[in-house]
Amino acid sequence: MPGTIAVLTMTRGRHAQLLGQVDGLSVGSLPPHVHSVVSMGDRDLTRGRLPLATDRWQTVVKPVPTDRRALPLAAARNVAAHEAMEAGAQLLIFLDGDVIPGSRTLERFADAVVAHRDGAGQADLAGPVLWCGPVQLLPEPQNDAVGYPFGRLDTLARRTPGTPRLRIGEVRAESRWELFRALAFVMTADDFRATGGFHPGYTGHGLEDADFAEVVRRAGGSMAWVGGATSYLQPGEPVAPEQEVKIAVQHARVWRERWGQPSRHPWLTRLVGEGRLRQGADGSYRAV
Repeated sequence: MPGTIAVLTMTRGRHAQLLGQVDGLSVGSLPPHVHSVVSMGDRDLTRGRLPLATDRWQTVVKPVPTDRRALPLAAARNVAAHEAMEAGAQLLIFLDGDVIPGSRTLERFADAVVAHRDGAGQADLAGPVLWCGPVQLLPEPQNDAVGYPFGRLDTLARRTPGTPRLRIGEVRAESRWELFRALAFVMTADDFRATGGFHPGYTGHGLEDADFAEVVRRAGGSMAWVGGATSYLQPGEPVAPEQEVKIAVQHARVWRERWGQPSRHPWLTRLVGEGRLRQGADGSYRAV
């Protein structure tokens, strides 16, 4: 891949998980040129107290203003991308702070993008393109002090529902935009600039991913899966039910203001089905 490859991530307080990501990058077949890490109100991370540095790539840590009640994930992704592009990155590999890349994940993403650029890839992918990799779910590590056996992540993890089964190196266009999750995806720097980035009005995790996919869709872009570009999601902390509903109401309002219509995302549908959210006659959502 010409130029530089950047891995972008953001976190607060999930230090063991972030170090797991660094370890995963260290054993990968293609290391990044830049690891752009955004601190969301994490003082230890901001002040350089974590052993992230390596002589194999440049590590950039940048803080973002954070409200303790909800993490600014959308804004943090934009900051991570800005810092990476300032460092010369041409390929942006977004990984959630809890995600460990597979041993050849970066290589396979780069191969797919290069093949598409050179006309050797799938011809029906119009830009901007969201390149997505399968994400598998890891159990809790058996020994926190040892962490995960990086050579056996595939045997430990289970597939994410809805993820297609692909051959290694296979690229498959995806028309189900609701499947997009920003856990592990790739864009070229030029494509990301063309989108304008994530909408920072979303705080907390909810519709910020779907909103970004909608931006790409309305721009005439594409979404595609890359076979073999597998990443692994470490167990996370569950969101409190009342907090999830609060975020859902806020996100649904922002979506309606931006797009002029209510969101029909499966997440909101699930909350309505569980009796925790109600949709009014005007399409707005409120807590039950």
